[in-house]
Amino acid sequence: KNNNNRDWFEEHKPTFKKHQSEVKSFLAEVKNNLNHHDEIEKMKLFRIYRDVRFSKDKTPYKAHFAGSFSRLGAHLRGGYYVHLKPGDSFLATGFWDPNKEDL
Repeated sequence: KNNNNRDWFEEHKPTFKKHQSEVKSFLAEVKNNLNHHDEIEKMKLFRIYRDVRFSKDKTPYKAHFAGSFSRLGAHLRGGYYVHLKPGDSFLATGFWDPNKEDL
């Protein structure tokens, strides 16, 4: 958090871009492996920029990488979420707003 400011980020942007590329490659490999057991339609890497409009914490950048994987078609609702941060990484699954038939 000490370096979560625009000047520091701009100075270290090449390092960020290198790590971002590595994370994209990692998530592409995760997608390939998920497709052995599921049907993944798309992968998305989330932006590093935080939405601070309504937050008391005005730090401009996230301290983690995150990505999501959407399943193929309306019949395969739900998806996967990957959160990558040293010492605080996790994988989540599920879907938003289930119908009563889903439960």
